[in-house]
Amino acid sequence: MRTTLRRLRSAVLLGAMVAAGLANAAADYANARFRVISAPDCVDAGNFVAELGPAPLNATYVRVQHLGDPGTAELAGEVAHPVTWDVGGYSGISPPPPAYAQTQRGFRDVGPPDPASAFQLWCGAAGFYIDTRRFSHSVPVVLGGPSVSVARELAPAADIFRNWTSALTIDAQVRVPYVWSATPPTADGTAQVSFFYYARDTTTGTVFAHVVALFDNRPPGVNGTGAEAISADAYTAFVGSPLAPSLADGTPTQYVAMSPLSDTMHFVDAWQGPSFFRMHVGYDQFAALLRRLQRGPLPRISTRPEDYRVTLFGVLGEVFPGTGTTHEVALGAGVTDLRLAEAYDDIAPVEVIEFYFAQRDHYFVSGRAADIDALDSGRFPGWTRTGLRFFAYPGFVAGTSPVCRFYLPPAAGDSHFFSASAAECAEVAARFPAFVLEDPAVMHMALPDTATGACGERTVPVFRLWNGRASTNHRYTTEAAARLQMLMAGWIAEGYGPYGVAMCAVSP
Repeated sequence: MRTTLRRLRSAVLLGAMVAAGLANAAADYANARFRVISAPDCVDAGNFVAELGPAPLNATYVRVQHLGDPGTAELAGEVAHPVTWDVGGYSGISPPPPAYAQTQRGFRDVGPPDPASAFQLWCGAAGFYIDTRRFSHSVPVVLGGPSVSVARELAPAADIFRNWTSALTIDAQVRVPYVWSATPPTADGTAQVSFFYYARDTTTGTVFAHVVALFDNRPPGVNGTGAEAISADAYTAFVGSPLAPSLADGTPTQYVAMSPLSDTMHFVDAWQGPSFFRMHVGYDQFAALLRRLQRGPLPRISTRPEDYRVTLFGVLGEVFPGTGTTHEVALGAGVTDLRLAEAYDDIAPVEVIEFYFAQRDHYFVSGRAADIDALDSGRFPGWTRTGLRFFAYPGFVAGTSPVCRFYLPPAAGDSHFFSASAAECAEVAARFPAFVLEDPAVMHMALPDTATGACGERTVPVFRLWNGRASTNHRYTTEAAARLQMLMAGWIAEGYGPYGVAMCAVSP
């Protein structure tokens, strides 16, 4: 018997790897369903924002920052004046000429051949041209540079990860028609265009950013170009990734996936015309990113993707001229059809099959195919199906909790214990250090009301009963008749409420 359950421990680990493999197999999301969270909109020049000014909610805006030294008129007037020349020659976005004064802003209305910085917001399109030769930058900008954000701030913040297949998805048509630098860029003289989003941990309030590069005017590998890294600006920790299947050193990109419909990150050269970019951050990728942040600058954050909400997203254009005039740089870019969405697949529940070992009077349940096959095949004699079953999700679905599974060694019963309560799982681990946590999420089920034991809509109660013997065993069943039979045989009800409800199964 001891050997049997130890082999089952191997089976459940195999099941976990198979489940993870199935999730990763859909990582390109080519056939996924899409829930649009923030769609392209039509706004006007009233949505230009300078520096840290308040932004409109749930509408596209253009925020301009650091175009001039502190205290200068050019910094104060970054977007104060209409611009009447065709900025589209540099940004790729060309409103009708009669609309220039309503859709374009800047400090100086100076066009080619030596144009000043200018910014556009025209219905579903936004563009910008930054030229550092036209404003002073003798005071260093801490951990940043002159920048433009084409963005939306979301209220309420967006819930992205509704099940274990969910992917945070940002897409847009982006063009970078113009880039220039006075000297070959290494750090100063750099120009970049990126997707970005900010995520807030609902358990701690911590916010971090993820910047996904679409363009860099340096070749791959120069001073970290095309790499993934943890860093911070003046306010927020952030993760940087390239929108590419692999990094500059050839290793796979970890924290973002590129849609097969998407263009990949560009280096060095500008390009004419729009390119479609679509990034996905899948549930597993986001969890890995959180674990990396927890090991580094954010040790208190949750590592559960479902605990996060997206507060802000968009496209960032940024240049790094340093101080002085040696590394002057210019960048023109345009954005259309900016969108935030959740890519996902529907998750079907799996059957959780009950088995019985008559010689020990022990019960066992599993929804893992590897476990079920190991017992059905007769490779471990003595286990037979009882004919009872219930349904659970094989991975995270909104409204459910991970079900931990502990193995109780022979001295404690050569058995298993399950709970959908994170607090109870932690208590078991603390009180019984000899118990082995085989899987912190062997399946996912809802928790009942902890006072009444009531389960929510489209779920049914799972009763937990304990045999009360030294050879400990628990039975988990949705059948009221089976519960009553066990109580009459001397088993003890455990769980929440008067009926001892431990979990809530998916209603078949």
